[in-house]
This record gives sequence, structure tokens and C-alpha cells, in this order.
Amino acid sequence: MGSLGALLAFTSRDDVDFFSHLEMHMRQEPPPLCGRDHMAYRSSYFPVKDVIDGDISEQFPTLPMDLQRKIADELDRTPAEILKKLEEVRNKII
Repeated sequence: MGSLGALLAFTSRDDVDFFSHLEMHMRQEPPPLCGRDHMAYRSSYFPVKDVIDGDISEQFPTLPMDLQRKIADELDRTPAEILKKLEEVRNKII
């Protein structure tokens, strides 16, 4: 299956910090689908810099609840707050 991508500029530094940390945690939790490290896959042609992978962040709701709580605790948020933040960004694009 394919997908349609979009670039969205964040307006606050808090959003950049939040989503970059969420991506960092999400990269460590689910095993990679293709067997390669996520950053190696994303940087196979050009190094990735200052771009947050929304696809991997969108996998947060599919994680087991205990893993969601663990990541949320490390981000000083609740799982509901993270889901709300993901929905807000999704609605900005749509």
C-alpha cells in the first residue's frame, strides 16, 4: 500500500521537542519491519535532519497500554494527552 505524505512546519519549540522525543521512543519500541535500523532506513540516500517521521509517531495508539504508559511517563504526559496531540497535528494536515 502507498501513502500520501505532507510536510507541516511546527509553530512552537515545544511541539518540536515533544514529537522528536516521541519519535525517539517509538523507534526503540516496535521491531523494524524490514530488519534494518529505522534511522539507517530513513537516511539510505540522504541524511535526515530536522524532519520528524509522522508514520512512526502514528503507531503510538497501536502499542499495548503498558508500553503507552511507559513512553508517556518518560515524556511527562498521559497516553490520552499524547493521543490528543497526535490528533491535533493530523487535523492540521487534513
